[in-house]
Amino acid sequence: MSKLIHEKLTYSVRGVLMAVHHELKPGLQEHFYQDAVEIGLQEARIPFEAQRNLEVIYEGERVGLYSPDFCIDALKVILELKVASAITPLHKAQALSYLKVTDADLALVANFGAPSLEVERLPNFLRERQPEFVWEPRALEPDMLYPDLSTALYEALHRVHFTLGPGFLHQVYRRATMVELRRRRMSYGYHTHLPVEFHGHHLGQDECRLIAAEDHIAIAAFALQSITEAHQQRLKRHLQTLDLQLGLLANFHDTHLQIQPVRIAM
Repeated sequence: MSKLIHEKLTYSVRGVLMAVHHELKPGLQEHFYQDAVEIGLQEARIPFEAQRNLEVIYEGERVGLYSPDFCIDALKVILELKVASAITPLHKAQALSYLKVTDADLALVANFGAPSLEVERLPNFLRERQPEFVWEPRALEPDMLYPDLSTALYEALHRVHFTLGPGFLHQVYRRATMVELRRRRMSYGYHTHLPVEFHGHHLGQDECRLIAAEDHIAIAAFALQSITEAHQQRLKRHLQTLDLQLGLLANFHDTHLQIQPVRIAM
Protein backbone atom coordinates (compact mmCIF):
# COMPACT_ATOMS: atom_id res chain seq x y z
CA MET A 1 0.00 0.00 0.00
CA SER A 2 1.37 3.43 -0.99
CA LYS A 3 2.28 5.82 1.80
CA LEU A 4 0.05 8.86 2.29
CA ILE A 5 1.66 12.22 1.59
CA HIS A 6 2.59 13.95 4.86
CA GLU A 7 0.67 11.33 6.79
CA LYS A 8 1.61 12.47 10.33
CA LEU A 9 1.11 16.15 9.54
CA THR A 10 -2.30 15.67 7.94
CA TYR A 11 -3.35 13.34 10.77
CA SER A 12 -2.63 16.17 13.23
CA VAL A 13 -4.46 18.71 11.07
CA ARG A 14 -7.43 16.41 10.75
CA GLY A 15 -7.53 16.09 14.53
CA VAL A 16 -7.86 19.87 14.81
CA LEU A 17 -10.62 19.92 12.20
CA MET A 18 -12.54 17.17 13.99
CA ALA A 19 -12.29 18.99 17.30
CA VAL A 20 -13.61 22.20 15.74
CA HIS A 21 -16.52 20.40 14.06
CA HIS A 22 -17.36 18.45 17.22
CA GLU A 23 -17.49 21.55 19.40
CA LEU A 24 -18.97 24.16 17.07
CA LYS A 25 -21.31 21.88 15.07
CA PRO A 26 -22.65 22.89 11.61
CA GLY A 27 -24.66 26.04 11.05
CA LEU A 28 -22.19 28.86 11.66
CA GLN A 29 -20.65 31.29 9.18
CA GLU A 30 -17.30 30.29 7.73
CA HIS A 31 -15.22 32.86 9.64
CA PHE A 32 -16.08 31.18 12.96
CA TYR A 33 -14.59 27.91 11.76
CA GLN A 34 -11.56 29.73 10.37
CA ASP A 35 -10.88 31.39 13.71
CA ALA A 36 -11.39 28.13 15.60
CA VAL A 37 -9.09 26.19 13.24
CA GLU A 38 -6.40 28.86 13.68
CA ILE A 39 -6.63 28.49 17.47
CA GLY A 40 -6.54 24.71 17.15
CA LEU A 41 -3.45 24.76 14.92
CA GLN A 42 -1.69 27.05 17.36
CA GLU A 43 -2.56 24.80 20.31
CA ALA A 44 -1.37 21.73 18.41
CA ARG A 45 1.87 23.57 17.53
CA ILE A 46 1.38 22.94 13.82
CA PRO A 47 3.27 25.59 11.82
CA PHE A 48 0.94 27.55 9.52
CA GLU A 49 0.18 30.87 7.89
CA ALA A 50 -3.38 32.14 7.58
CA GLN A 51 -4.49 34.09 4.50
CA ARG A 52 -0.96 34.27 3.09
CA ASN A 53 -0.80 36.27 -0.15
CA LEU A 54 0.59 34.19 -3.02
CA GLU A 55 1.18 35.36 -6.56
CA VAL A 56 -0.86 33.96 -9.44
CA ILE A 57 1.36 33.62 -12.52
CA TYR A 58 0.08 33.20 -16.07
CA GLU A 59 2.57 32.67 -18.89
CA GLY A 60 5.32 34.11 -16.73
CA GLU A 61 3.39 37.27 -15.79
CA ARG A 62 1.89 38.14 -12.42
CA VAL A 63 -1.87 38.45 -12.83
CA GLY A 64 -2.99 38.75 -9.21
CA LEU A 65 -2.92 37.29 -5.73
CA TYR A 66 -4.51 34.30 -4.09
CA SER A 67 -4.85 33.82 -0.33
CA PRO A 68 -5.47 30.23 0.81
CA ASP A 69 -7.27 29.84 4.11
CA PHE A 70 -4.19 28.15 5.59
CA CYS A 71 -0.71 27.25 4.36
CA ILE A 72 0.50 24.41 6.58
CA ASP A 73 4.20 23.86 7.34
CA ALA A 74 5.80 25.95 4.60
CA LEU A 75 3.34 24.99 1.86
CA LYS A 76 3.50 21.28 2.42
CA VAL A 77 -0.29 21.43 2.67
CA ILE A 78 -2.89 24.04 1.77
CA LEU A 79 -6.11 23.88 3.74
CA GLU A 80 -9.37 25.25 2.38
CA LEU A 81 -12.47 25.49 4.56
CA LYS A 82 -16.04 25.24 3.27
CA VAL A 83 -19.50 25.48 4.82
CA ALA A 84 -21.79 23.62 2.44
CA SER A 85 -24.16 20.66 2.38
CA ALA A 86 -21.34 18.61 0.82
CA ILE A 87 -17.97 18.98 -0.88
CA THR A 88 -18.72 19.53 -4.57
CA PRO A 89 -16.71 18.95 -7.75
CA LEU A 90 -16.27 22.73 -7.93
CA HIS A 91 -14.68 22.82 -4.45
CA LYS A 92 -12.23 20.14 -5.55
CA ALA A 93 -11.52 21.87 -8.86
CA GLN A 94 -10.77 25.11 -7.00
CA ALA A 95 -8.36 23.27 -4.70
CA LEU A 96 -6.57 21.84 -7.74
CA SER A 97 -6.30 25.39 -9.12
CA TYR A 98 -4.65 26.44 -5.87
CA LEU A 99 -2.18 23.55 -6.07
CA LYS A 100 -1.09 24.89 -9.47
CA VAL A 101 -0.51 28.34 -7.98
CA THR A 102 1.18 27.28 -4.75
CA ASP A 103 2.95 24.10 -5.91
CA ALA A 104 2.04 22.67 -2.51
CA ASP A 105 2.33 18.92 -2.03
CA LEU A 106 -1.26 18.41 -0.99
CA ALA A 107 -4.59 20.19 -0.66
CA LEU A 108 -7.13 19.45 2.07
CA VAL A 109 -10.72 20.61 1.59
CA ALA A 110 -12.64 20.54 4.87
CA ASN A 111 -16.40 21.02 4.98
CA PHE A 112 -18.06 22.03 8.25
CA GLY A 113 -21.59 22.31 6.85
CA ALA A 114 -22.51 18.63 6.94
CA PRO A 115 -23.57 16.61 10.02
CA SER A 116 -20.20 14.82 9.90
CA LEU A 117 -16.90 16.49 9.07
CA GLU A 118 -15.88 15.98 5.43
CA VAL A 119 -12.20 16.16 4.44
CA GLU A 120 -11.03 15.62 0.87
CA ARG A 121 -7.33 14.90 0.17
CA LEU A 122 -6.01 16.11 -3.18
CA PRO A 123 -2.33 15.31 -3.87
CA ASN A 124 -0.46 17.50 -6.33
CA PHE A 125 -0.16 15.09 -9.25
CA LEU A 126 0.09 18.07 -11.61
CA ARG A 127 3.88 18.06 -11.18
CA GLU A 128 4.11 14.61 -12.73
CA ARG A 129 1.61 15.02 -15.55
CA GLN A 130 0.81 18.36 -17.10
CA PRO A 131 -2.06 17.92 -19.56
CA GLU A 132 -1.81 19.98 -22.73
CA PHE A 133 -4.52 22.36 -23.85
CA VAL A 134 -6.37 20.90 -26.82
CA TRP A 135 -8.87 23.14 -28.56
CA GLU A 136 -11.85 21.87 -30.53
CA PRO A 137 -13.62 24.88 -32.08
CA ARG A 138 -17.23 25.26 -31.00
CA ALA A 139 -19.95 25.82 -33.56
CA LEU A 140 -20.84 29.49 -33.49
CA GLU A 141 -24.28 30.93 -34.02
CA PRO A 142 -25.10 31.10 -37.75
CA ASP A 143 -25.27 34.90 -37.75
CA MET A 144 -22.28 35.43 -35.43
CA LEU A 145 -20.36 38.60 -36.24
CA TYR A 146 -16.62 38.37 -36.94
CA PRO A 147 -16.58 34.54 -36.92
CA ASP A 148 -12.79 34.19 -37.29
CA LEU A 149 -12.07 36.68 -34.50
CA SER A 150 -14.83 35.20 -32.33
CA THR A 151 -13.38 31.71 -32.74
CA ALA A 152 -9.90 32.96 -31.82
CA LEU A 153 -11.24 34.70 -28.72
CA TYR A 154 -13.21 31.63 -27.64
CA GLU A 155 -10.01 29.61 -27.88
CA ALA A 156 -8.02 32.22 -25.93
CA LEU A 157 -10.60 32.38 -23.14
CA HIS A 158 -10.81 28.60 -22.87
CA ARG A 159 -7.03 28.39 -22.63
CA VAL A 160 -7.05 30.86 -19.72
CA HIS A 161 -9.68 28.77 -17.94
CA PHE A 162 -7.83 25.52 -18.70
CA THR A 163 -4.55 26.93 -17.36
CA LEU A 164 -5.83 28.63 -14.20
CA GLY A 165 -8.99 26.70 -13.37
CA PRO A 166 -11.82 28.10 -11.21
CA GLY A 167 -11.55 29.79 -7.85
CA PHE A 168 -9.81 33.14 -8.40
CA LEU A 169 -10.97 36.76 -8.35
CA HIS A 170 -12.35 38.56 -11.40
CA GLN A 171 -9.20 40.59 -11.99
CA VAL A 172 -7.03 37.48 -12.21
CA TYR A 173 -9.00 36.25 -15.22
CA ARG A 174 -9.09 39.70 -16.83
CA ARG A 175 -5.34 40.12 -16.55
CA ALA A 176 -4.67 36.58 -17.73
CA THR A 177 -6.94 37.18 -20.73
CA MET A 178 -4.91 40.24 -21.68
CA VAL A 179 -1.68 38.25 -21.30
CA GLU A 180 -3.15 35.57 -23.57
CA LEU A 181 -4.17 38.14 -26.18
CA ARG A 182 -0.64 39.56 -26.18
CA ARG A 183 0.74 36.05 -26.51
CA ARG A 184 -1.38 35.67 -29.64
CA ARG A 185 -0.33 39.10 -30.92
CA MET A 186 -3.91 40.36 -30.82
CA SER A 187 -4.46 44.05 -30.18
CA TYR A 188 -6.81 45.21 -27.42
CA GLY A 189 -7.80 48.18 -25.32
CA TYR A 190 -8.76 48.05 -21.66
CA HIS A 191 -11.61 50.27 -20.45
CA THR A 192 -12.13 50.75 -16.72
CA HIS A 193 -14.74 53.53 -16.92
CA LEU A 194 -17.18 54.74 -19.56
CA PRO A 195 -19.21 57.97 -19.62
CA VAL A 196 -22.93 57.99 -18.85
CA GLU A 197 -24.97 60.65 -20.65
CA PHE A 198 -28.62 61.62 -20.90
CA HIS A 199 -29.96 64.08 -23.50
CA GLY A 200 -26.49 65.49 -24.01
CA HIS A 201 -25.81 65.86 -20.28
CA HIS A 202 -22.81 64.08 -18.75
CA LEU A 203 -23.95 62.19 -15.65
CA GLY A 204 -20.64 60.66 -14.62
CA GLN A 205 -18.48 57.59 -15.18
CA ASP A 206 -19.60 53.98 -14.92
CA GLU A 207 -17.09 51.25 -13.97
CA CYS A 208 -16.91 48.58 -16.64
CA ARG A 209 -13.57 46.63 -16.77
CA LEU A 210 -13.90 45.70 -20.44
CA ILE A 211 -11.32 44.34 -22.88
CA ALA A 212 -11.95 45.53 -26.45
CA ALA A 213 -10.23 43.02 -28.75
CA GLU A 214 -9.11 44.18 -32.19
CA ASP A 215 -11.50 47.15 -31.91
CA HIS A 216 -14.40 44.80 -32.68
CA ILE A 217 -15.41 42.61 -29.72
CA ALA A 218 -15.68 43.58 -26.06
CA ILE A 219 -14.87 40.94 -23.43
CA ALA A 220 -16.22 41.05 -19.90
CA ALA A 221 -14.27 38.45 -17.89
CA PHE A 222 -15.48 37.64 -14.37
CA ALA A 223 -16.21 34.85 -11.89
CA LEU A 224 -19.81 34.82 -10.63
CA GLN A 225 -22.43 32.19 -9.82
CA SER A 226 -24.24 32.83 -13.10
CA ILE A 227 -24.72 35.22 -16.00
CA THR A 228 -27.93 37.17 -15.55
CA GLU A 229 -30.11 39.33 -17.76
CA ALA A 230 -28.76 42.36 -15.89
CA HIS A 231 -25.21 41.48 -16.99
CA GLN A 232 -26.37 41.26 -20.60
CA GLN A 233 -28.20 44.58 -20.48
CA ARG A 234 -25.23 46.32 -18.86
CA LEU A 235 -22.88 45.02 -21.53
CA LYS A 236 -25.29 46.22 -24.23
CA ARG A 237 -25.13 49.73 -22.78
CA HIS A 238 -21.34 49.61 -22.77
CA LEU A 239 -21.26 48.32 -26.34
CA GLN A 240 -23.35 51.29 -27.44
CA THR A 241 -20.94 53.67 -25.71
CA LEU A 242 -17.93 51.98 -27.35
CA ASP A 243 -19.69 51.87 -30.74
CA LEU A 244 -19.30 48.09 -30.92
CA GLN A 245 -21.83 45.48 -31.99
CA LEU A 246 -20.61 42.35 -30.23
CA GLY A 247 -19.53 41.49 -26.70
CA LEU A 248 -18.67 38.28 -24.85
CA LEU A 249 -19.60 37.62 -21.24
CA ALA A 250 -16.96 35.13 -20.04
CA ASN A 251 -17.73 33.56 -16.66
CA PHE A 252 -14.80 31.65 -15.11
CA HIS A 253 -16.57 30.68 -11.89
CA ASP A 254 -17.34 27.03 -12.56
CA THR A 255 -15.49 23.93 -13.73
CA HIS A 256 -16.51 24.77 -17.30
CA LEU A 257 -16.11 28.21 -18.85
CA GLN A 258 -19.41 29.86 -19.76
CA ILE A 259 -19.40 32.33 -22.66
CA GLN A 260 -22.51 34.30 -23.54
CA PRO A 261 -22.40 36.40 -26.74
CA VAL A 262 -24.24 39.74 -26.53
CA ARG A 263 -25.11 41.61 -29.72
CA ILE A 264 -26.74 44.93 -30.40
CA ALA A 265 -28.11 46.38 -33.64
CA MET A 266 -26.31 49.50 -34.83
